[in-house]
Parts: sequence; structure tokens; C-alpha cells
Amino acid sequence: MKKNSKLFLLVVISLAVVLSCPNAFAKEAYYSNLNGVSLTKDEYDFFTKMYYDGYQTTITQDEYQRFIDNNVLYGTFETKEIVDPGTPITRGSEHATGSKRLKIAKACSSNCLVSVLLTWLGDPTIRSYDVMGAFLNNVSLKSTVTTKVSSNSSTTFPSAVKQSQEGFGNSFKIPNGSGLTISQDFYTSQGGRVYASYQHAKSNTTLAVSQSYSISRTGFGGVFAFSGTAAGVYDGMNGVDLAV
Repeated sequence: MKKNSKLFLLVVISLAVVLSCPNAFAKEAYYSNLNGVSLTKDEYDFFTKMYYDGYQTTITQDEYQRFIDNNVLYGTFETKEIVDPGTPITRGSEHATGSKRLKIAKACSSNCLVSVLLTWLGDPTIRSYDVMGAFLNNVSLKSTVTTKVSSNSSTTFPSAVKQSQEGFGNSFKIPNGSGLTISQDFYTSQGGRVYASYQHAKSNTTLAVSQSYSISRTGFGGVFAFSGTAAGVYDGMNGVDLAV
């Protein structure tokens, strides 16, 4: 009887210690950024694969919570990299020019998180209204579209989204600073293909001109069919695509 009493007392004491330390079962933080987001080693590695090493510094609490809520941090992951700075390619998961690289990746659970990343390899001369977006083939959009424009001096979330049944685009002005990256995240259903494109303005233009397009597989990058004066403004960079 005394033995059972001692065991019961030990359990009570152990439970009291746990309850007094709410972080006893908290995840072990491998990295924490200035936005108060803490990541495990696995989570840190996920963002490196999905985006790039350094993206972790810009993640906000809201962004991180969306990853958790959609259960994609440990889902099925895929990305492809094709670097072709010379001869243009018409299809693939990554396309590069001498000045910028475009990449697409996915992480799937019930739906798929699709990430499109444009990395400037140098500093653009023209900093006007560029456009990033996607054509959705046999899949539907399951979330809002989040676009993040980052440089060494600022991070913004532009919201000039133009959407249709075929897909969407978002216009934004290229900021000052170097180390430019533009990422675009959205969730889709599974069973089709996503075509993504980034179009850079070769001359100064306006927001209205940048939105003079329809979403079409025959357009620039397989996404943007520009019309009017906009047709001569954008550089026609090839797009990327991935099955989801």
C-alpha cells in the first residue's frame, strides 16, 4: 500500500512540474527571426527547399500559421531546377536569363501549396510595374494569392491582383535596393498543372498598363496575353510549370 502511495505521489509531483512549465512540450527552436517566428530544423530546411536559404528571416507569424493550418510543412514536396541562362526554354520548372531566375515548387497534403520564386541575379535598371501570375490547368484556386516583394531595404505585400477563371496576375512596382526576390504563394486542388510567369517591364509604365492582359496559355510565359501598349512593354521571359 505504501508503495502505491509513493507511486501516486510521484505522478502528482511530475504532473505539477509539467503544468508549471507550459513549454515543457514546446518544439525545440532551431532558428528565430525578428518577427517572432521560431522554426525547428525540419521547418527551416523546408523553407530553404521551397524558397531559398535566407527566406526564413522574412517570414511573418501570419505566413507561418498558414503553413501550419494547411499541414504542408511535412507533406509531399517537389521542385525541379533547370538553369538555362542562354537558349530560352518553353517549359520546365525553372527558367533563367542573364538577369533573373524563375522557379516553381509544390508541397501537397489534401491541397497543394504552390510557390513561385523570382530571384534577380543583378539589379534591374528599370524599376517600374512588373507582373507575376499563373495559369491554372484543370485545378482550382483554394486560397488567396500572397505576393511578397523583398530587397535588402524593404519587404512589401502588393495586392493588385487581377483574377479570372483561368488564373490570376499581380502587379507591383520594383522597389529600391538590391538582393531582389519576388515570391508568390497560393493553394490549389490536385490533378492538373500550374503554369507560372514573371514579366519585367522594359520601360517605365503605369499600374493600369501593367493590368492590360488576359490569362492565356498562348501569352507570355504561358500566362499573360498583353494587349494595347502593354504588348510592347514586357520582356516575354519564358514561364515555368509543374504538375500538382
